[in-house]
Amino acid sequence: MKKLLLIALLFSYTFINAQISFEKGYFITNNGTRTECFIKNLEWNSNPIDFKYKINIENNDSKTETITNVQEFGIENNTTYKRAKVKIDISNNKIEYISTDKNPIWKDKTVFLKVLVQGDANLYQYTGEDVSRFFYETKEKPLEQLIQKEYLVNDANGAKTEENNFYKQQLYNYVKGENTTQNDIKRIQYKKDQLMKYFLEYNNTEPDAIKKKINNETKNIYLFKITAGISNASLSINSSESSGYRNAEYDTKIGPKIGFEAEYILPFNKNKWSLFVNLTYQKYEDSQDYGITSGIDNGVELKYPSEVKYSGVQLPVGLRHYFFLNNNSKIFINAGYAVDINGKFTFKSKPTNLESKTAGNFMFGLGYNFKNKLSAEIRMNTNKNLLRDYAAFTSDYSTIDLMFSYAIF
Repeated sequence: MKKLLLIALLFSYTFINAQISFEKGYFITNNGTRTECFIKNLEWNSNPIDFKYKINIENNDSKTETITNVQEFGIENNTTYKRAKVKIDISNNKIEYISTDKNPIWKDKTVFLKVLVQGDANLYQYTGEDVSRFFYETKEKPLEQLIQKEYLVNDANGAKTEENNFYKQQLYNYVKGENTTQNDIKRIQYKKDQLMKYFLEYNNTEPDAIKKKINNETKNIYLFKITAGISNASLSINSSESSGYRNAEYDTKIGPKIGFEAEYILPFNKNKWSLFVNLTYQKYEDSQDYGITSGIDNGVELKYPSEVKYSGVQLPVGLRHYFFLNNNSKIFINAGYAVDINGKFTFKSKPTNLESKTAGNFMFGLGYNFKNKLSAEIRMNTNKNLLRDYAAFTSDYSTIDLMFSYAIF
């Protein structure tokens, strides 16, 4: 069963990725020729330097174009990238890399800039090398970076960071409406949503269109779900002692599993990635005879009744990836690590009684989602040791779950 689930996960990833990766788009070469095609949408989190495309979606073979030959490419109703030779500051704002120089350290690069806003004033974004930079241009002002940099200052009180926010002066000088004040610009942070809003308003975009545009680029989606399902659980206990203990095998049990899930859809890659936590209660009980070899009885194996009880709140934390089939349906795969909250396991028998806290385990899942409301998932949990407090004993507790969820908001 576990092997079948792993095979299904690999097959689904390969099959779905092959079916939906190429989307309708275009590219424009250096000589101005526009080619309508289907572009492999890798949902670039960092700005690309090349892309794969097909002229005919049915073709098995794809071709590659690079930043050397292409001045612009785009995916319909999605993303546009324009090539530009820029001076860019790639100074890292992480505390361990911050310098004492307040001025940008310029580097000449040829990049594909992501188009965020187009109009009388254009706004672009570059993401890569652990930095995110914004660029602008107007009819009067050639393309240049909006400058923002953190730097280190040493004074009598020690080292502290300050900011070079020259981008506000650039906006005031070159992208300012008739009614724009210095206070309006002072409030703008060096963030995608705030800069987009400012440029869209400067371009006289309608308020509803501004909201839609920004939401499409930066929206955060949180889902809270009720989950319920059944769990197929198996358990065995092993001993490394030389006292004659035999390994105990317990029955496979099917039991209920209920809980809650919180999911955060990450605001990039067309909402195909998410983080989730899933709080679920689980329980397992069984009784079996197991044996030990007794020297007193000349090596005869004696059978003793044993009883096992396990209960705990499982908290998987993981990463999920969606594959869209259409506007309403999508398939997902996920992986994560599950810890037990107040997990308790007891093993009772005549020779010995054991009580222990439980360990965590990895989990992998494959599921289907409808309209972000209803989901069904098959989830495999790797072996978990329920006797982590005992070096001489280990237990293999594993489950395969069939889970259903409903998003209440």
